[in-house]
Amino acid sequence: MERILPITLLSFAIAAPLVAAPAAAAPASKAANADATRLYVGAQLGDSIVGGLLGLQINKSFSMEARYDYIDTIYQPNTTIKASSTGFAGLGMYPVKLGDMEPFYAFVKAGYERTTTKTTTADPGIPGLFPATTTVTTTVRKRAVVGAGVQFDLSPDVSGRFGMNAVGSEHSVYITAIYKF
Repeated sequence: MERILPITLLSFAIAAPLVAAPAAAAPASKAANADATRLYVGAQLGDSIVGGLLGLQINKSFSMEARYDYIDTIYQPNTTIKASSTGFAGLGMYPVKLGDMEPFYAFVKAGYERTTTKTTTADPGIPGLFPATTTVTTTVRKRAVVGAGVQFDLSPDVSGRFGMNAVGSEHSVYITAIYKF
């Protein structure tokens, strides 16, 4: 997964402007609605996570979104670690135009994240001396999240995003597909 994700992100970064080129000519009705408030949903894939998000685009420059991420389960001998996180963030988006390339948006975000980790440890014990035991520990971490990245509008209703989050000392990269209503 560690080698595949950077290759996927690089491929997306190269392909997104090429795919967006035919979508540049938006219909007049959509263009008039460009600054209107829009609801959007997205699917996110990142370092050992799969998630979804629900957002509200206030205008072309600002959005608010809530997300849920399922973190890959870790299996170790006698131990299973399951985790998930929920969070919300505000995004500031700034249009960028480089030469003949289609415009895209650079964004920064800041918000809050709550991660729940459930660790289950099964000790088989020693028959006749110590009985088998199972210990379940749940840990909740609440932290600030900041991030940055780029978003490409592939059509008036579909966007692609890739970026990086920093939560405490942990950093992760992700790609997101977004559909706007």
